[in-house]
Amino acid sequence: MSTSAPAPGSRRVYAGQSAEERDAARRARLLAVIHDVVGTHGYSALAVERVCTAANVSTRNFYQLYDGKEAAFADLYDDLLLGLGEQVAESLVATDGQPLAQRIPAALLAFLKPTFDDLRTARIIFVEVVGLSARIETTRLRNREKLIELIEAESRAAVVRGEVVDRNWRFAALALIGAATATALDWMLQKHRPPIEQLERELGELAVTLLTLDPRDAS
Repeated sequence: MSTSAPAPGSRRVYAGQSAEERDAARRARLLAVIHDVVGTHGYSALAVERVCTAANVSTRNFYQLYDGKEAAFADLYDDLLLGLGEQVAESLVATDGQPLAQRIPAALLAFLKPTFDDLRTARIIFVEVVGLSARIETTRLRNREKLIELIEAESRAAVVRGEVVDRNWRFAALALIGAATATALDWMLQKHRPPIEQLERELGELAVTLLTLDPRDAS
């Protein structure tokens, strides 16, 4: 988003809204349209003029908020990831005190559920962002790293509690994230999808296997 200072007088109230409130409302409308366009037709279908028309935002106001469509899409992606992160945090609070075998599957499903509920979000998160640009890739990897760190921290705490045997938790976290996202993407792309409850159960079982199975049992 633009960091330039507001023009003189831009903070005055108009129609009961401050300049900041009007900008927030424009941003919300723009992101809703971008979510629909990219989630339905792909990033290549995104055009500033069409987005502005659909969102009832002038192009002048658009460029006061963003330097182009990539910046606007990056803002949407950040917004979606923030929402998913909040779902994970809420899940961890709700499962506080429970064993790792319950906490991590619940947190994983909390992250994925919004994508199952809205396939536009799934397309953005799993398809459209991959390899789109260096800017988007940096955001994607930064947020993946947050998930890895969360899984590592929860797993090490479980080791201290004597629930699991210590291992390379980064490897386990990468395996879980990679397998879960690939499975979710495959489910999304299938013409005849299996019941979502089945997918959620299988992903939960995968998380438990990767994080709690004693690696010495496989030797």
